[in-house]
Amino acid sequence: MGLLDGFEKLINEHGSAVILKERISLAEDKYAALEQKLSECDAAKIKLNAENEALRLNLEKASVEMQHLKKLTEKVHGSRIEEVREKILVLLSQHEELEAEQISRQLSIGVQFAKFHIEELLKSNMVKDYWAMDCPVYYGIIQDGRAYLVNHGLLA
Repeated sequence: MGLLDGFEKLINEHGSAVILKERISLAEDKYAALEQKLSECDAAKIKLNAENEALRLNLEKASVEMQHLKKLTEKVHGSRIEEVREKILVLLSQHEELEAEQISRQLSIGVQFAKFHIEELLKSNMVKDYWAMDCPVYYGIIQDGRAYLVNHGLLA
């Protein structure tokens, strides 16, 4: 039995070595796959960091621009507009809708002069124009116009 025990031991050891070699090969394959994934993750991280930095710069620019616009808005809404525009706003706050000709008559100013200032108030988002086909254009005050009047004590 001693001789057969040696053969059995040799067969077991050889089988174990083959299995071990296969396991090592499998582990090496898994390690290579993980290294590949790590490399891909590193590349993705670099790309995301670059995008993050670009977004951070855009956010800073937007913040600066927002502050600038806020200052302009405060300047526009904090300062007084021309007296004729204030009179137009007050007049429109007292009537639902008026045509440019009606505004010019009630304020004793020229029609073109009234239209100019109405257009400026439209640009400032203080009045709105209402029109339909074959009908004259009417103007009415909107929230920013009322806010201006309230903020400057022109509307009770």
